[in-house]
Amino acid sequence: MPVPFGSPGAAETYEFDVVVVGGGIAGLSTALSVHENGGRPVLVEKAPRPERGGNTRFADAQMRFPHEKDEFSVRDYTADDMFRDLMRISSGRANEDLIRTLCDNARQTADWLTDFGLEWEPGYPHTAGYRRSPKSGGQGLVDLLFRRLEGFGVTCTYETAAQDLLVDPDGSVRGIRARGPEGIVDLLGRGGVVLACGGFQANVEMRVRYLGRFADSLILRGSRYNTGDGLNMAIVAGAAPAGQWGDYHSAVLDARSPKVECGVTALYNYQMGVFIDRNGRRFIDEGEDFRDHTYVKFSKRIIETAPGGTAWCVFDQQAYQREEFARAWRPVGPPYQADTLKDLADQMEIPAENFMDTIGDFNAAIQPGHYDLDRMDGKRTVGLAPNKSNWALPLSEPPYIAIPVTGGITFTFGGLKCDTSARVIDTRGQVMPGLYAAGEPMGEIFYNNYPGASSVIRGAVYGKIAGAHAAERAKG
Repeated sequence: MPVPFGSPGAAETYEFDVVVVGGGIAGLSTALSVHENGGRPVLVEKAPRPERGGNTRFADAQMRFPHEKDEFSVRDYTADDMFRDLMRISSGRANEDLIRTLCDNARQTADWLTDFGLEWEPGYPHTAGYRRSPKSGGQGLVDLLFRRLEGFGVTCTYETAAQDLLVDPDGSVRGIRARGPEGIVDLLGRGGVVLACGGFQANVEMRVRYLGRFADSLILRGSRYNTGDGLNMAIVAGAAPAGQWGDYHSAVLDARSPKVECGVTALYNYQMGVFIDRNGRRFIDEGEDFRDHTYVKFSKRIIETAPGGTAWCVFDQQAYQREEFARAWRPVGPPYQADTLKDLADQMEIPAENFMDTIGDFNAAIQPGHYDLDRMDGKRTVGLAPNKSNWALPLSEPPYIAIPVTGGITFTFGGLKCDTSARVIDTRGQVMPGLYAAGEPMGEIFYNNYPGASSVIRGAVYGKIAGAHAAERAKG
């Protein structure tokens, strides 16, 4: 049960206009928005100060938003384009109102971050130019926004874990009870509480409960502090769960990555080569769609269907020598390399005859056409199972290279039912006064797959919205 407001048990009580739980992009955007709208927020961060920043700290923090054609964009990318992409990639299951609000506010929110001093550079190549990347990555973005908050005099408390919501008899959320350096404290917010504290990806028990038995061994890409606390205390207070609780964001990772907080150790250039399983066979259409629309589903396919949950990504020098190749991968060690396919197979410890047959059949099945990574070029194979639908070039120029790959978990898709003002909805279908969610705790955004570069901008957009709404509520 939530804690009734005024219950004994806290060593100290502190009052603010808005309590913001979580210090990643969603929480930082919320706190900045509260301040900008005349409120006094407190940002409650579970991690120690040196480890602050949630998942954003470990990310490239690239963001998808509407953009005009320029030197980095092959075409205009409109809010309608973004809406269609996000709805298509969710197979139509995402909440249309939430997605429309996200897409219509994405460019304005990116400009808002720019006003705080964020500098941009192009994102990964071959993504139609809709991605932009903070020059200093996620860590730099977190540091910049914390500096802005500190410069505004906003209170940030570290090593403080929210445990329960404080609720009035009428059901309004008044604050949180938290465990911090001084013990149990109550933090009150006149305008309410914004949960921006991530999903349950770092909670092994919840991963297995909702995702399945395989999930106990997943590599954790982001913060170890995202253990589902906000989701749990909101649901206990009556919030409605929403979205796809049995699925998650992943990426094609170097299988040698650290098991916890590995950050960006991903291969985003796999469409330039082939995936090979432990039996020496291809098992995925590497050219099914643009990388941004396949890297999450492919990584989960490797984890859940490839023998041992691992595979190999294999390239030749036609791919390796391309300028954009190095920009789109972050292996943790050097690739395996050999002048012959047999020697490479021996290093990979896979059946050499199967591997050589697989590559020979692949090369022979490639059709004529113009190779163009900036579009779905139709340069494909025929007669294979599976075929490669786009970007098929023969692996014929040694030395050949291979990287062992698997998948990891970035964040979970399940969350809370919310409206377009980021207000949390209860199991009766009614707004819970004073309770908001932004970023990963929101449900109904992603299903089955993930459109690249859309999570950080989601956190920023809905953090900005939640902060403005809660600040206005505080004034009332």
